[in-house]
Amino acid sequence: MTQETSSPEEQAKRVWSLGSYSDIAPHFLSMAAHLVDATDVSSNDAVLDVGCGTGNVAITAARRGASATGLDIAPVMLDEAQENAAIAGVEDIFWREGTATDLPFDDDAFDITLSCVGHMFADPPDAAARELLRVTQSGGQIAFTSWTPTSVVPAMGKTMTEYFPPKPDAPDPPFLWGDPDVVGKRLGDDVDELVFETGTVLTPVLSPAHYWEAAVTQSGMFIVALENIDEDDRPALREEMIGTIEQYFDDSQNAVPMEYCLTTAVVG
Repeated sequence: MTQETSSPEEQAKRVWSLGSYSDIAPHFLSMAAHLVDATDVSSNDAVLDVGCGTGNVAITAARRGASATGLDIAPVMLDEAQENAAIAGVEDIFWREGTATDLPFDDDAFDITLSCVGHMFADPPDAAARELLRVTQSGGQIAFTSWTPTSVVPAMGKTMTEYFPPKPDAPDPPFLWGDPDVVGKRLGDDVDELVFETGTVLTPVLSPAHYWEAAVTQSGMFIVALENIDEDDRPALREEMIGTIEQYFDDSQNAVPMEYCLTTAVVG
């Protein structure tokens, strides 16, 4: 088992630099468009994409004419985002390395602040919430998507944590950003017109076993988690994970539906 000796920021950079997120990100394109549509992004808007990954949201917003900025903790993500922006013909996007809990921007810098399952991994979550609000103008919008507590990724996380030793100081699960009650408390009285909407993206795979193999080869989050599980326990974990995924697998589409909650709010 590995020992965690690096700082939380270094650990996060490593997680999001491993695997092949460029193979995962296309499955989230419809979710990125949903975010941009939900906030009516236009050419008059300065838009921030927090945890931009390979650029899905920032590029979508830029193609609507917005002045877009993409922020991510992993330089490799920003490199891929710039390549995608060049292909899309929107190379004037501003890309910035940084964290969701300490955004490197002035107060009230953006009309619209968005995050597509990016900010949800920031710790502590209350700091991420404060930063989303801080950099957004009064009367502007924040919107983000997060996996719902009952969706496949949290279910897989729960199965995996059964193989970890107890951690009393473990951070809040990321999927709590998909719980309207929790989100309402985190944003508090600083927002108006708080609205929640549920959506689904599909990950096409041939079987639940294929979904698991993709997770442990493409997703840095699962790659690092697997490093902390004894070799002898991994076959049993694999079988349990496949059983968990089986509950979500849609035979009629050869796909795993991934449910998310889209939150929109107006900053007071």
